[in-house]
Amino acid sequence: MEGYIERMFLAGVGALTLTKEKAEKIVSDLVKKGEVAKKDQPEFVKRLLERGKASRAEIEKIAEKTVKNVLDKLNVPTKSDIDALMKKIEELRKK
Repeated sequence: MEGYIERMFLAGVGALTLTKEKAEKIVSDLVKKGEVAKKDQPEFVKRLLERGKASRAEIEKIAEKTVKNVLDKLNVPTKSDIDALMKKIEELRKK
């Protein structure tokens, strides 16, 4: 059972790049080792893929927040800031 838990942890860490084929191979190996029942194989693959999707979404949120914080600290203007300036410039040109 300890090997099973370790394998699940490693699968979780590798979930960021987990494809259906990789998940099926991991679960197939676990079935061969007797750590997962053959009848549970499809559900186990599904759970691994769901975990991968959730992990990717969480990392994307963290990355977006981090980038935004860095840009804010560097005082880099946003697209909306630039758009507002362009609008003001155009208004001034018209005068």
